[in-house]
Amino acid sequence: MTPDIAVIIPTHRRPDRLRRILDALADQTLDPSRWELLVVDDCSGDAAVDDVLASLPDLVPCPARALRTPSNGGPAVARNIGWRATNAPVVAFADDDVVPDSKWLQAGLDEFSDSAVGVVQGRTRVPDGVDVTDLPQWAVWRQIEERGPFFEACNIFYRRAALEQTGGFDEVMRWWGEDTTVGWQVIEAGWQQEFSEAASVVHDVELRGLRWFLRNGWLEHHVVQLAARHPGYRRDAFWRPWAFRKRDAAFVLATASAVVGLRWRPAWLGVLPYLWWSRPSIRKPRFFAFYLETVAVDAARSAGQVTSAIRHRVAIV
Repeated sequence: MTPDIAVIIPTHRRPDRLRRILDALADQTLDPSRWELLVVDDCSGDAAVDDVLASLPDLVPCPARALRTPSNGGPAVARNIGWRATNAPVVAFADDDVVPDSKWLQAGLDEFSDSAVGVVQGRTRVPDGVDVTDLPQWAVWRQIEERGPFFEACNIFYRRAALEQTGGFDEVMRWWGEDTTVGWQVIEAGWQQEFSEAASVVHDVELRGLRWFLRNGWLEHHVVQLAARHPGYRRDAFWRPWAFRKRDAAFVLATASAVVGLRWRPAWLGVLPYLWWSRPSIRKPRFFAFYLETVAVDAARSAGQVTSAIRHRVAIV
């Protein structure tokens, strides 16, 4: 029998977290006959991951399959392989670094009672006791309390017909934005967007380090590409139509002011807004080093965005 909903989990070299989300899925309140699970390994080449995948039918109460990408291609490829391998009319996506609540699947599925709904975002929260205003330097966290413009695939549900109509996740973009673009394609195709507070997951807080933030900053060139593709994204996600963040605009102003200031000293005043808005808390350890690292990350972001703006002929800084 075709299940009502399929769960797709892409994974790569995180066997402990994969096992943890499988344990959470085993406690779902939705009847096991109504859902199936597909775990897509993005070529981990990890014996521990292979062991978890081999035990998959014993770890969850529903029908379960393990699939594998032909090469390491990122989450977009893995998610597309997953949803295309099922006939379920609704598809739920979760990353292996989240822990779903027991009512997650039932709550997400309930939102599709209206045939016009094409995508449902679920609530994503940080672990209990975590204060996001007091996290260590270069921490990554996700907190989604309402429907928004990014369509983060760590916790999202799609009607299969909407995915078929739009083609699924962007395999060329691969990382950073590959989930945002499919969400906007679904909306632009005429489907409705909903949010479910009850379809809730807990997302890990991780320390990624400066190198990761520099790389991710450069990948923000996808911000401009998304804005060029989807006017709604530019309207809802941008601080101003010509700047993704206030701080991005301040950095470009500061850079231009510093260059002009080499010949006309009053221009250095244009650096002050950026220095103020980008300053870290004085309570942060390594305050001055963190300040310099912040400038480096903002430089990577600005370089990516300006380069992409030129390529796509979009007036964004």
